Amino acid sequence: MANNNCKYQQKQACFTRQVIIRVLLALAFGLSLFTIGVLYAEDEKSPPGFENGQLRLQLFPWSTEQMAAFFEARGFPVAMIEKLSAYCFFTATIKNKRDDVLQLDLADWRFVSQDGELQRMPRSQWPPLWKKMGIPLASQSTFRWMLLPETLHFYPYEKEGGNVVLKKTTAAFSLRARFGLGGNTDPVIATVDNLQCADVTEAGKPL
Repeated sequence: MANNNCKYQQKQACFTRQVIIRVLLALAFGLSLFTIGVLYAEDEKSPPGFENGQLRLQLFPWSTEQMAAFFEARGFPVAMIEKLSAYCFFTATIKNKRDDVLQLDLADWRFVSQDGELQRMPRSQWPPLWKKMGIPLASQSTFRWMLLPETLHFYPYEKEGGNVVLKKTTAAFSLRARFGLGGNTDPVIATVDNLQCADVTEAGKPL
């Protein structure tokens, strides 16, 4: 009886952790998506993306100016903001339109230009860099929760999102994102073409 109770408590603790993680992710996602949503509402232009009967994927690019203002408002140190300005940010939103689980693994995402594959910055890269720079733990935590998780299972009709970070480039590029469906079912391949870092897009706008 005691062993069964222990197992039950372990399951409850695991479930609670999953709920907390999703709540924190939703809060961070909401903060970034609110700013991006306002910008796209003003521009009246749909973001680049992909949609079929299985999922919807949208990518909202941040300009360096937008990114800096957003991070500055959340108390990020100047050195951290300057470091991040060398990168290209996209807020990715993903909605599972299936009756079953959709599997995200960013290791299966490929960003490719005519010059070859672009480097995506995984979560594991940032902590050693922030530690070396002496960035406060509060800023590190805020930044971490704004990133799209490296892996995530989307429950039926669930929508989540977060930021994807690339080395900045002036070239146009494409995304080929693989989503697992579990079992022996073939994965969904989402392709988004003609992506550009927001600074390049802004520079190309007529005055």
